[in-house]
Amino acid sequence: MKPEQQGKKFSGQEILRDLIPLNALGDDRYREVSAKLAIRDVSAGSYLFGEGDRDNRSIYLLDGVVNFIDARGKVTGVVSAGTDPARYPLANQQPRITTARAATKSVIASIDSSLLDVMLTLDQGAETGSVDAGAKAEEDWMSRMLQSEAFSRMPPADIQRLIQSLQQVSVSAGDTIIRQGDEGDYYYIIREGACSITRLAAGKGWDVPLAELGPGDSFGEDALISDATRNATVTMLTDGALMRLSKQQFIEILKKPMVHYVDYAMAVTATGSGDIWMDVRTPDEFINNALENSINMPLSTIRESMKKLDATRKYILYCDTGRRSAAAAFLLGQRGFDVAVLEGGLNKAPALASSSDTGAARSPASMDTASPAVKPVTKKTAPAKSHSGNEVESLRQKLKAAEKGEQAARARLGQLEDEVARLNSELKRYTDKVMQVKIAHEGERLARENLSERLERVLANINSK
Repeated sequence: MKPEQQGKKFSGQEILRDLIPLNALGDDRYREVSAKLAIRDVSAGSYLFGEGDRDNRSIYLLDGVVNFIDARGKVTGVVSAGTDPARYPLANQQPRITTARAATKSVIASIDSSLLDVMLTLDQGAETGSVDAGAKAEEDWMSRMLQSEAFSRMPPADIQRLIQSLQQVSVSAGDTIIRQGDEGDYYYIIREGACSITRLAAGKGWDVPLAELGPGDSFGEDALISDATRNATVTMLTDGALMRLSKQQFIEILKKPMVHYVDYAMAVTATGSGDIWMDVRTPDEFINNALENSINMPLSTIRESMKKLDATRKYILYCDTGRRSAAAAFLLGQRGFDVAVLEGGLNKAPALASSSDTGAARSPASMDTASPAVKPVTKKTAPAKSHSGNEVESLRQKLKAAEKGEQAARARLGQLEDEVARLNSELKRYTDKVMQVKIAHEGERLARENLSERLERVLANINSK
């Protein structure tokens, strides 16, 4: 492609209004979108993005010249500001199929692609009367929500359906939104305000703070996915507003697209090809009966433990019935991990019936390599191994014992933290009481001094007479 002649310079809103697809927006919606555009200068030689990047941004050239280059550094295309190609986002495929580098000092504008899609959907849907055209889509809570992994992968049609289904609820500071032990009914997204998440310390009688959330954050999904009771209490710290989605709508719009199920045969094939089994049950359940070569990441600790996972690998999650693994899959999917759930869990896995069943699920060529990934291990029924196999099994059991010890240590650490919190609370109460006693004593001392002075004055008057 020959270099194009550089066109007119960036001169303000008239250039932005001509960008595609911003030019298709109505005036009100255009003002909302243009307010979200990030405009910045870039120096010559600066890279705007690289081949393979996933930035989820639509980038426009407003001034200057940009080159597209391949892996060898060869220029394969040129775009100049003011020309027709510059009206479109630069090489807008995700992941990026080329590298973009500024050939001259340039000015670019960028916007979150998901947010732009939603704005277009709302604007064009409103023209047909199918969507409420209110201005609430411009607010920070929606921008933050759409930039999360959970929503960035949703098609615009599903996002539109989500927005149509959300119901706004006004809340006040101190309101309890969900209570630990209650049945799950709604999924919530914070529109305005802040809230705290607490959990009742087992056998202690006081709440343990877990997190504080703000606009764009969501909560309440665990009970809806696993069909269990609420595992924490959420209380508003400030006045505000929440957007809520009913359990049925949550399952239809968010859970089903986010949670991908595979049957046992598909899971065996996947793990034989490099995917990883992940057991989300408790450490005791895992040690007693688990699939070989699986890792243990209990659902109760998955939010804190997921940072240890390799984001480039795919994980097949399982539990006994599939409920806990579905909840874990949703949480991991929200953070961008590639996961699937073993449909029906271990209760429907043929490997638990007999070790011969696992052989039927694999081709003969994969027996030696795939077998460790799917054989169940139990303390009573583990088959006899060769000497080297026993050594490997011994090391595996030691590793599992160490992991169990780590889990126990974490649990003990949590108990100690609870105890420290309790002691700090008692210390504060004791300190307050001591301070009150000191104040009372000081008051009495001042009163005595005042009385003594008054007596001295009376005696002095008597003596003078």
